[in-house]
Amino acid sequence: MIDNQVEQAVDVDLVNTESRLSYKVDPEVIRERVYERLDTRPQPVGYTGKIPWIVQQQIAATNGIHFVNTIGTLSEYPIPEIPLPRARAVGDLLLDIGNGWGRWLVAAARKDYIPVGIDIRLEFCETARKVLQANGQNGYSLVADLQNLPFLNNIFSVVWSFSVIQHTHLDRFTRCLSHVERILAENAYCFLEFPNRLGIRNRFGPAAKPNNSDFDSWDVRYYTPEEYEKIFRVFFDNYHYYNHSVLGIGILPGDLKYAKGLKNKAVITASRALSNLANLIPPMKSLADSIYIKSVKHGLPDGTSAESKALFQKAHALNPEQNLNIIHLLRCPVSGQPVELSDDRSEVISRFARLAYPVKNNIPIMIASEARSFSI
Repeated sequence: MIDNQVEQAVDVDLVNTESRLSYKVDPEVIRERVYERLDTRPQPVGYTGKIPWIVQQQIAATNGIHFVNTIGTLSEYPIPEIPLPRARAVGDLLLDIGNGWGRWLVAAARKDYIPVGIDIRLEFCETARKVLQANGQNGYSLVADLQNLPFLNNIFSVVWSFSVIQHTHLDRFTRCLSHVERILAENAYCFLEFPNRLGIRNRFGPAAKPNNSDFDSWDVRYYTPEEYEKIFRVFFDNYHYYNHSVLGIGILPGDLKYAKGLKNKAVITASRALSNLANLIPPMKSLADSIYIKSVKHGLPDGTSAESKALFQKAHALNPEQNLNIIHLLRCPVSGQPVELSDDRSEVISRFARLAYPVKNNIPIMIASEARSFSI
């Protein structure tokens, strides 16, 4: 039976109304998240690890509970293989919603995509840029709220997200999908990871209680494959889901290499064995605790952003290490109109909305509540 909240929230007529998709935000809550710094352990005296101490802790905080005991012990970045085919053409853009410390940006670059990441936390955007550089890759990161993706229409070949959108209220989730559909190019697709309420572990554990209804809470929300389909079909004319992980959310094939402790290793081993079995027996995917959802954007070709995309590609070719190349692909979160960089490169300017968004360490902060107004 479909959850009442989903039934009410994804009615086609309701979702497509301006009131349903209006930008909803508490400025103070957002500001706190943008500038929040991870509460970290002090760096040990004499620490000389290859991976910076702060990154060791960010990995432990975002990669799953089985990484908690790895702080200070990682000698290499645990970069997984992204489960996507290689880029089909030079210059294909991939968006990572919630780039965290940057693992999926590096993974996407290794498959020949130009990776672009957003995160609500400036600290993670800064780290992601450093991790890309440390791994010999180029990519981009900016601060943005996933419910109001600040990109021009029809520019991405793939939109990817892993263990991020699940932390949002259903209203924020549906607004995010409306933007995902808008920014995808024709015949491009999204490939997004979510927890399955019917998963073997989930149904008897965290998913046994109702989803948190607090809009600003980042608790994990759980839905069934049927509920996800109802949500996705509001924005896409197709929906497919695939097994990702059994007996856990977000457990990846390479995690066993880095895990510490017999319990963590046993959980990962059992999870991967059942996940491999589910890949061989398709009906088992309904029992997976974590699933991938794929939807393809169909429609008529739209070249409205072609010139801006060409300018970005030219800037990227000339200097792929310059994060502010991304300016060519951005639009104002308030007006939806193109933006430009200020002469001193310290702000992103929306002349239409008369707003200036700050740039910190070459990272645009495309959050409406952080912009300053100006008069012409």
